[in-house]
Amino acid sequence: MDTFPKCSVCQQQFTLKGPVPYLLPCLHAVCKTCVSSAAGGAISCSTCQREINLTDTSLQKDAVRQKEIFHLTVKHRPTELLCTNEDDGNQAVCWCQECEEFLCEYCQNMHNSFKATRRHVVETFRDMAPGSMFVEPVCKLHNRYPLEYFDKNCNISICAKCRLGEHSEHDVEDFKVAADAAKGRIEQHGKNVTAHHICHQAHLKSVSKVVNDTKNTSSALKEAIHHTFHSLRTQLDQREKELVIDLENQMKQELSKLHTVQVTYEGERERCKWTSDYIRTVLRYASNSDFLTLECSIQDTAKTNLRSVPPETNTASAASFNTGGLDKLKSYIYDFGSVNEDGLAAQAHTHADQGTQTDDSHLTDLENKYKHLKVLEVADDPTPLASFDASVKTYTLKTGTRTPVTLQCPELQLDAARDNTDFCHVTTDGELVNSPPAIRHSDRGMLQTYMGTCISTPIPLPPHPSNVTPAPHTLRYWETHSRVGVVGKWYEGLVLEMGVGEESQVENKWYICEQPRSWCVGVEGCATHRGSICTWVYQHGKWGECYRNTMSHTPGTQATLHYGVVLDVGRGRLGFMDLDREIVLAKLDVEWRESLLPMFSVGPPGDCTVNMKVVSGVDITMTDSKKSLIYNALA
Repeated sequence: MDTFPKCSVCQQQFTLKGPVPYLLPCLHAVCKTCVSSAAGGAISCSTCQREINLTDTSLQKDAVRQKEIFHLTVKHRPTELLCTNEDDGNQAVCWCQECEEFLCEYCQNMHNSFKATRRHVVETFRDMAPGSMFVEPVCKLHNRYPLEYFDKNCNISICAKCRLGEHSEHDVEDFKVAADAAKGRIEQHGKNVTAHHICHQAHLKSVSKVVNDTKNTSSALKEAIHHTFHSLRTQLDQREKELVIDLENQMKQELSKLHTVQVTYEGERERCKWTSDYIRTVLRYASNSDFLTLECSIQDTAKTNLRSVPPETNTASAASFNTGGLDKLKSYIYDFGSVNEDGLAAQAHTHADQGTQTDDSHLTDLENKYKHLKVLEVADDPTPLASFDASVKTYTLKTGTRTPVTLQCPELQLDAARDNTDFCHVTTDGELVNSPPAIRHSDRGMLQTYMGTCISTPIPLPPHPSNVTPAPHTLRYWETHSRVGVVGKWYEGLVLEMGVGEESQVENKWYICEQPRSWCVGVEGCATHRGSICTWVYQHGKWGECYRNTMSHTPGTQATLHYGVVLDVGRGRLGFMDLDREIVLAKLDVEWRESLLPMFSVGPPGDCTVNMKVVSGVDITMTDSKKSLIYNALA
């Protein structure tokens, strides 16, 4: 429904029988009531906030809006229009322009029957057009004379009689010609204002887009900031746990040493007491011949006791928490991160940071060491992994060649439903430990032979390559972080292992290292290097190279071991890395026959404790050393 115009002061709608609208200089309308009651002779237009001084401004009736109100009333409120010819209160149905009267059906019939009015133009409400409601006005000075001229000097419309009178010397033109010219100019003004309006709309649209982009950018940055600091907090929490574990391990070792010393001195003390008590007994009851007989034995025993001289004092090992670099770390935290208004500034800031970092000699050495590895950066890989890789972190490894290599870190979960609970179990934190669980789950689906567990979903082999479609070669990478503690007298046996095996071989043997069609890294007490726990690489159940001195087998020894696996199923390549030594343990070329399972196992409980954590997906921290190792494993 069309909206009736409103007064720009009181906001009341204009009606046909209400106060007459007046035209303000800003082209908005004000009702006669507001004009008459204007305080101080001034009106404030609420639409455009313009102040109009009525003392200096003469307002004219808004004839156009009067016609608009008339048309809207006829169109939407015809019941308000009553017959004005006889003033009989009947509903009007038409309008006579010449009589300027509303007519009901009865008056319309009478109007059409009179000779004087039968030729008048009468319009019914439903046929009435907006521009046909009013006839052209006549001259106010010479009633009934039509307006035929426009006086340019006086800027008014005049009739022919006026033209011959006081306006005879003025510059005049035909009324219709002047009106058409004015209409053309008004249309041009309308076009100009419309074009300007469209320009403003386009500008507002661009501003709205910038507003939305700004909000989206802000949301994305908030998420990035939250994720970044969440990662930092996670790393700090992990470092705190490692320090606490180191402290506990040192405390256990120190208490073990002190316990050994304590037991030794308690034995010496008891022996001294026994000797002293016997000497007192001899001095009390022995005869002269007994003294001569016992002197040598007592002398030897006393000398033996006196050889063990305890220290005057025993001091505990002074453990300390080294906070070196804390102030520097705090300074870095305060300076870390910035929110920049423009991307160029942010990029310049990043380059400046890189320049600052290269001033550090250690980082410069790292750059020189790994300069053959161009860059390892996050990128979108168009080829997704199978459902096994539901959540991956993807990198593009640029190796200096034209074709970059895609590296994906899939999120792996140890299958707690398949762990062999006779020897191990998966904790609620997702760690594989070498002890049976307190409450065993159902044996259904549980591994019966293999002393460990695996990933729930196998890694499928790619389709057979052809001349048209080569085999895909997206690489997968994951790690294991294992806390190992020696608690008993060591034997030559397995501590832990991690690797991959073909799916049908999982239940073939106790460990991966014994299974055919399996490849792994194993940590065990070494028969070759006695007194040492070493790292071995196995293929098809056969030993490979031994890397000695992984950790000591002395009871109380604690260590955290870190290993990495890079797997290229498409090209048949497999690499194992020791992340602590920063070396590639093995680079293998394999022809796969069936789907592969990442597998993990731990040694029997009793002589050592093992907590193995699989680190994958977004939890992997990609360092320069890992980049270099992955590059070397691919070479």
